[in-house]
Amino acid sequence: MPLHTRRMTAPYVRLGFFKLNVADMEPALAFWRDAFGFSVTMSFDQPDFSEHVLSLPGQEGGPNLMLVAYKDGRDAVPGSGHGPVGLICNDLTAAYERATSFGATTLTRPFEAEGVKIALLLSPQGHEIELIQLPA
Repeated sequence: MPLHTRRMTAPYVRLGFFKLNVADMEPALAFWRDAFGFSVTMSFDQPDFSEHVLSLPGQEGGPNLMLVAYKDGRDAVPGSGHGPVGLICNDLTAAYERATSFGATTLTRPFEAEGVKIALLLSPQGHEIELIQLPA
């Protein structure tokens, strides 16, 4: 029987993190901290990489954003095989303006689709960010 037709009980899982590779850690940390309020909750400094686990205030249990810088100088340019980091905002216009003031580039200016406000940005490191504001 094909896998998609089998009735299986899925194990308990919860979304834990999104991981972004960055070429230069300090500017990446500064952007996510200053533009959106993320703070470092845990760090790892290994021989091959350094990694910082970031969380938003009140969301320390995750899901988290993790920034990784490999020490071998490998390419950290984002590719096209993934979508944006999605952030839900209570004031999309303010979040959009703050992000762009800290170096985000506009892909799509704020617009509305079926009551949902949306804006697409690029972080200074080239990662896509989708801001959304749900209807009240």
